[in-house]
Amino acid sequence: MSGFSHFFLSFCILGYTFCSSTAWHVYMPSNIRGLVGSCLLIPCTFDYYQNPPRRPDRVAWYQYASHSYPVVCKDWDKSDEIYEFQGQTSTPNSRYGRKCDLLIKPVTWAHHRQKIYPWVDPDYIGKYTHAFWHKTVTIEVVDRAEEPHITIYGDRKVGQSVTVKCTASHTCSIYPPDLSLNIPLQSHSLTHSSRSDGTTETTLTTTLNIERDHQTVQCSVRHKSGHTVSATQTLNAECSFSGLTISRTSDDFLEGQASKVTCTASYTCSKHIPTLTWNYGSMPASTDTSNSGSTSWRTVSTLTFTASANDHGQSLTCYARFTGGGTQDKSITLQVKRNMLSRGWSFTTPRSITGMRGSCIIIPCTFTYSNSQPADLRVIWYLFQSNGYSPVFDERQNIMSKFNGITSLIGSVGERNCSLKIERLEMSHNQDRLYPWVDKHPITSYQSLGPTFYDKTSQLIVSDQAQEPQFVTGETSDSETLHIKKYVRDPYENDTFHDQAADVPFRFSALTGSCVVIPCSIPYKEDEPFTRGIWSKRNNDIIYHNGQSFVVDHFKGRTRMLGDLNEGNCSLEIDDIKPFDNGPFCFHAERANMERYRFNNSCVFIVMKASPEKPVMTSVPAEVDAGSTITVSCSVTHTCPSHPPVFSWSVSPLTSEVTHTWTPQGIWETTSTITFMAAGGDGVKRLTCTAISWLGKQRTSTVQMTVKGSSSRSVAIAVSTLVLVVIILAAVFGVVFYRRRKCSDDQLRPPPRPEKRRSLWDRLSRRNPEDRERPPRPEKRGSIWNRFSRNQGNAANISVGYSRDTTTVNCDTQISKQRFPSPKDHRRAPRSVRPEVSSAVVMW
Repeated sequence: MSGFSHFFLSFCILGYTFCSSTAWHVYMPSNIRGLVGSCLLIPCTFDYYQNPPRRPDRVAWYQYASHSYPVVCKDWDKSDEIYEFQGQTSTPNSRYGRKCDLLIKPVTWAHHRQKIYPWVDPDYIGKYTHAFWHKTVTIEVVDRAEEPHITIYGDRKVGQSVTVKCTASHTCSIYPPDLSLNIPLQSHSLTHSSRSDGTTETTLTTTLNIERDHQTVQCSVRHKSGHTVSATQTLNAECSFSGLTISRTSDDFLEGQASKVTCTASYTCSKHIPTLTWNYGSMPASTDTSNSGSTSWRTVSTLTFTASANDHGQSLTCYARFTGGGTQDKSITLQVKRNMLSRGWSFTTPRSITGMRGSCIIIPCTFTYSNSQPADLRVIWYLFQSNGYSPVFDERQNIMSKFNGITSLIGSVGERNCSLKIERLEMSHNQDRLYPWVDKHPITSYQSLGPTFYDKTSQLIVSDQAQEPQFVTGETSDSETLHIKKYVRDPYENDTFHDQAADVPFRFSALTGSCVVIPCSIPYKEDEPFTRGIWSKRNNDIIYHNGQSFVVDHFKGRTRMLGDLNEGNCSLEIDDIKPFDNGPFCFHAERANMERYRFNNSCVFIVMKASPEKPVMTSVPAEVDAGSTITVSCSVTHTCPSHPPVFSWSVSPLTSEVTHTWTPQGIWETTSTITFMAAGGDGVKRLTCTAISWLGKQRTSTVQMTVKGSSSRSVAIAVSTLVLVVIILAAVFGVVFYRRRKCSDDQLRPPPRPEKRRSLWDRLSRRNPEDRERPPRPEKRGSIWNRFSRNQGNAANISVGYSRDTTTVNCDTQISKQRFPSPKDHRRAPRSVRPEVSSAVVMW
């Protein structure tokens, strides 16, 4: 064979071998480390695209050699294994599909630098010269294990928790090493993961509660061969500090009385003990340090604080300086309740005052300030109580129900007059003690009332009888100078240039704190509509404008126009009317060309009223029967139709209806009509109607009526029942008496003669011989009515009549003489029938 032919044949054989080998692939690391004395698991997988093996579970490993195939592992024939690996190898995972893993146990120095490769189903594949030796793994034997790796995650602060992980790498996944930590294990877990280089990572994870700012975490790994290796990591944690807290026994401090205030500093490291100080350094304080755990420390400073009146509104501050140099501070605002004896003003009222029930009474009162009197003072009267404050007069808040609508202030506060008027005294007001409060601060900002303040109150003494008049002599007089200022009209109010006039009342009343609707109408033309309506004061301050930026601050959000201006309605509503919103207020309009139109008689004065109108009730009958239905109405006038008053009744109505009526003067009348049923119980009853105006002010009206029929009806029923029982008992006793008397009359009659004994046939037969005497028939039992009736069927028909001096007795009953068995000399005369004689004819 020529040289070219030999070269061509060799090239074909090598090409066939290469093409056949590309149909198989083996995946395993090219190098792997093994710890001497331990085990080594070489991960291996294979796959094929053609020429599949007949026995893929038969995997053999060979030592790489140039001209031979030394056997490293053959599970089905251990005798062929070479000396270095004999009895130390196995393929534990060959049964689990395309797995060719090799386990070497134990690893010896003879395995160092050994280059081996796997062979799948060698008896079959060897026929096709598949070259597996191109993929080999080299074993590197070491005598020292790798150190574990420690990882810490989380917020490294004392008192917090972090996650600690210790990871060890090895090549013996079947027998993994043992991992341990020098810290307590909490919620720990152990995991294993394989890497692509053939190594396995075993990780121990746990949670660590940091108790110190410096501590060491150590992880130890012990392999199956006995080799032990460890690693350490220092954990540096940050000491944390909580904010200072100040606590006290009460939110308010009492003037002149000592109270305890504590300042608490909380921290986690014991070496950072703070020093606590107060801005009131002259007051005594004590400090104490304690711990509730290894990471929870606190230092508490207790201050004995005595407040003065000047401390109100000031700041009480606690300072903390820690050992490491850090500082903190905390402040609170002092709320000091002043002592009643140091309020800076005093009042004078009588110790007691007497009034008659149903009448009015005025409690004279004056007050003085030790310094200048504050502006905008308001007077409030309270009922003296051991706890709490119940107002009996206040213009800005609700008052007690029994004083509601009957109290008012007399005099001027500017003249230091705080006198109180009570319209109608009731017996429930008797022995009540009242006192005024004239201070710019609320009464709740002072300490509770004491016995000293009790002596300054005025006691109400209510009597049912008027005091006898007493004659006093003397003269008295007084004078007052009145300064009257002439009213200057608005120059535009009587502008004769315009002949149009508005319909606006000159004066209009309003309730302070409520709302008022000022009626206003102007002439209008449909072809010349107004685009804007404006209300203003005489000084040109605008109180209403559809652009809120033009309205003065005092009236912003409180005014609005009602109705349609192009229909001639220019009515104005002012809400939450103030005592000084008295006007005058004038109206003018504008058209699209910004031309202003003023109207004659377009200004109004507002007359302020401190209390709403008293409701008026329709009359009710003076006496009513219990259970009867009564209809009554309650009406009240007002000037706030957008928020009309709300009615409240002292009874539960069956029906209720509320109507609103407008009067030509712009005053509205709201009427509540109810129908109710008079409740039971004799006596005088009160029917009260309460009208509650907008924003809470209210007035009441009360009528009295006498309810009858509830108790008398029960008495009548009881009497009727008693009479009926007496009649029934009398009837029963009469019947019993009559029967007993009849029985006694029958006993006086002679006994009947014994009947002759009859034969058996006669006794059984219903017929009696004519010559024999028929035995008396037993008395027929009468009905219930017959037994109680006077008309008895077995009574004798006897009539008795009188004609002048002659007495006639007729007896229709035949009484036959009876036979008696007694001897003749002892025979008793029969009882004669003697009817009773009366002055009238009696029929039985």
